[in-house]
Order: sequence, then structure tokens, then C-alpha cells
Amino acid sequence: MNLHEYQGREILNSFSIQVPYGILASSSEEAVEAAKIIFKRTGRKSLVIKAQIHAGGRGKAGGIQIAKTLDEVYEKSKNILGKFLVTPQTSKKGKLVRKILLSEDIYSYEFNPPREYYLSILLNRDIEKNMIIYSKEGGVNIEDLSKKKPDKIYTEEIDPIFGLQLFQTRKIAFNLGMNNDSLKNFSSFLISLYEAYKTCDALLLEINPLIKTFDNKIIPVDIKIVLDDNALFRHKKYAMMYDQEDLDLIEKEANEAKLNFLKLEGNVGCMVNGAGLAMATMDMIKFCGGEPANFLDIGGSADKERVEKAFYLILKDQSVKTILINIFGGIVRCDTVAKGIINSYSKINHDIKIPVVVRLQGTNEEIAKKILQKSLLPIYSTDTLKDAADKIQEILQIR
Repeated sequence: MNLHEYQGREILNSFSIQVPYGILASSSEEAVEAAKIIFKRTGRKSLVIKAQIHAGGRGKAGGIQIAKTLDEVYEKSKNILGKFLVTPQTSKKGKLVRKILLSEDIYSYEFNPPREYYLSILLNRDIEKNMIIYSKEGGVNIEDLSKKKPDKIYTEEIDPIFGLQLFQTRKIAFNLGMNNDSLKNFSSFLISLYEAYKTCDALLLEINPLIKTFDNKIIPVDIKIVLDDNALFRHKKYAMMYDQEDLDLIEKEANEAKLNFLKLEGNVGCMVNGAGLAMATMDMIKFCGGEPANFLDIGGSADKERVEKAFYLILKDQSVKTILINIFGGIVRCDTVAKGIINSYSKINHDIKIPVVVRLQGTNEEIAKKILQKSLLPIYSTDTLKDAADKIQEILQIR
């Protein structure tokens, strides 16, 4: 579950981590009132307006603006709110900005420019440990740095039994080039940050930039947190932070139906049972020249209604040129899937002209194939994933 920046600040603040003072607004008028409070409280001559969307790269896309007067606050917030912000991490359509964060400008009172760093904590599944990734060179170009100068990126593995140790915080501070005056503040900050990461069951806690001020304060300026959905039953407060408005409409409908669905930018709809099989199916689609339009795992215990809903959601995507259904019938019987597909056709009022390629293997697969054959619908039944991919390639060349 992705959190907005202002929500990430709330979490870190609850762990006694100093974050920039900010106020959320959803209109230009609210932004002006928030700005009055921030100017008065901080005594600073500028503030930052930040679009709140679930995507990085906001600065380069115009989603982060500096304002020095109330008139500027009004005009710049008006230009951001209600607009679709397109960044390298969004679709071509972009993300609609419904809220903005008015934040104090940490940089405005600096006698010397603050030092910027990159730091993130995440789960490394390959080694089954949490890991800290950090760099001296934080800011908007961290992705380029990882490609062009990978030696500038440091990592620190954390033992799951002993946790983050003090010597590790000192090592990280040393690699970041911090002096002795800032070492105590940084160690205290990092220990609190890791505690926040563990306690809220995060999968990712990223700060970019993390800054050290002229008086050696350590302040996270931009915060991104991704929580583990499977652990939300332990965190009712965090579960309430879930922003369904930021979801694609189809993703929102899938979420309400408890389907594992993610909208992508391709032309081949996918319906699969099992995440591993779904990934293999998406790889096969790319191998045969197509692009997956979605990730959709109907789960291991899907019934006919669940299959109907999943198929219906794929058909709602106008970019889909063909659909590949790849089911291994274990707990989910193949005939249940076949009936769900046919029922979806009958429940949709208009003619479905999108060809569907189906590969069913496992329990009751022969019964399922007969059901599909008798339906006289534009459904192509195949025996192997390779045959299904070949058929998808053939369809795409025609369409």
C-alpha cells in the first residue's frame, strides 16, 4: 500500500523524527490559509507547494513549486490542483492531483547550503534481510546515478535477529562523509527510522533527499513509504490511510472485489491463477511481441463469480486487443473458469469482438474445453503456453 508524502511525515513524526512543518490543502483557498499559518509559524519568506500523488519525479514534472507570497501560493496551487501530473513513474495520462502539501522551506534560512543525501530501507527478498541503501548524492537524479555511477551507491545488510547496530550507523555516517558533530544526531535518527520501518511493517521507506543542516540537524525532506498489505490487520490506523481515489477506476473496482489486479500500459489482457504463473505468462506475452495490459491473479480458490468479475474488468480496458487466460486447475477447476468466461459474455450487453486465447490445464480440463467449444464464442483453446503465445502473436499481427 503506497502512502502519500504527508502520511509518511505523520508516521515518522510519531517516532519522534523531526520533519518539515506542513499543512494539507485541497483547494487554492485552503492553500492560502495554510500558507498564512506556515509563514507566521516559521518566520520564513518562502514555502514549498508539493503535489500529493503516488509517484516519484514530481519536481521535474512541475509538481513541486516554491512560493514567496500569498498571491504566488494561490496561483501556483491553482496550476497544480486538478491537473494530471505526468512523471517517469506514471502512465502517459498521468496522475490527477487532488491534494497538495504546503511545507516549510527547509533551505530558506541556511547560512550554508544543506548537504543532500539519499537513504532508503527495504526488504531484500534474495537474501531475506532488510537492507539500507544510501548515497552521498541525493536529489532528483538518483536514478541516473545508480546507472552511471553505481560505485556511489552503498548498501548495508541488517541481521533480522540483532537488528540495526550502532556500529552500522557509524559506518553509514562515515561513508556519507559526515563529521563528528553530526554523528550523534545521525545515529539517533537512523535508529528511530529503522524502528519506524519495522513497527509499521513497511516494505520500503525511502528518503530523497535527506538533508544535514548547517547546525547538524538531520531532516527527511521527501518521504516515500510502502506498507505491506498483508500486515494491515495489525495497523487499523494505517489501513485508514489507504487512498482509493488515487487508484485507476478499474484497479479500484478490482480492489473492492478483492482481486489482485494492477493496470499496465499494454495491449494483451491477462487472467491467471497464481502470482508466479502470472509473471511467467506476462514474460511470454512480451516474448511474442505483445505488452501485458494488466497483472491479474484470480487466486487459488476462485469461484465462477470471481472469474466473471475478473474477465469483465479486463474487457473494460479499451487498450486491450486480445486476452490470454492461463489457468492451472488445482483447487480452481477448469470447468469453473470456462463457465465464468461464458457467463461474462452473456452479461455484457454489447458484442465482444476481442479474441480470447485460453489455456486450461488440470482438474476437469477436458470438460472445460468442451464447454468452450459449444459456446461458439471467439475463444481459442490451446494445450500449452507456447501454443497460446503463438496464437497471441498471430492475432496481434492481424489487429
